Amino acid sequence: MRILCLHGRGSNNDIFKMQTAGIRSLLDDYEFDFVQGQMPHVEGNWSLHTTDFAKSKLWGYYNMLDLQDVEDVERQLLQLAIEDGPYDGILGYSQGATLAAQTIIRYNLEHPEAPIQEMPFRFAIFFNGATPSKVFKLSENPIPVSVESVVNEPEAIHFLSQMKANPLLHTTKLFPAKLPNGRSILTDSKQAMVKCDAALDGTLIKIPTLHVRCPGDREEYGYELYKLCEPQLAQQYFHHHEHDFPRGYDEMRNIARLIRSTAELSI
Repeated sequence: MRILCLHGRGSNNDIFKMQTAGIRSLLDDYEFDFVQGQMPHVEGNWSLHTTDFAKSKLWGYYNMLDLQDVEDVERQLLQLAIEDGPYDGILGYSQGATLAAQTIIRYNLEHPEAPIQEMPFRFAIFFNGATPSKVFKLSENPIPVSVESVVNEPEAIHFLSQMKANPLLHTTKLFPAKLPNGRSILTDSKQAMVKCDAALDGTLIKIPTLHVRCPGDREEYGYELYKLCEPQLAQQYFHHHEHDFPRGYDEMRNIARLIRSTAELSI
């Protein structure tokens, strides 16, 4: 089995290799490839793990408020899967999990009839994955909403905070708006980003998935992503480290076992 691995925002390949070392040692018949982000990260070392690499350069995968950048990175990941693959699965943590989910969703929406054998990844492992978003070209005029109305919506505030601009880059040109059907978006008038919602979008990920998450974390960091996946093919493992990466031999052993069972569902 070949698995493509994506680290979290504000991390790098060295950190993610250390975080996943216990799992990989128990899956020594698997091959793990790591892809490092190229977006500089400046928010400091927030994790128990990243503080061990305080002098390392930290990265993310995209500027979350540059819609073209988000789409470009998703397409680059699909191209990498073609050129360096085939890959059996993809494994991501935090932003890496979100990018993995968004890439799978983009492929599924653009190739709705593709059999699982032709998909870039036949299974996915999500660690603390934030709710994915969809970037798309606008075909209808958005309805701008006032800043006051956004401030009065706690979910909108959290969505905007998740999608905050990178201080190393230019200020975002996005503004909050609604589609004619009432759905909230962030847009630059040409493209838009909408937060995926199982109640509105249905099942967007139909391959086997494993969701490693903390029940004490926000629903936006795992549960909402779980709801977007095919329920009969989705497994969950709960840890107690909030948004940090799980650790400890017993947890690594349990997660490795579930990765194997998830991979077997894709065969």
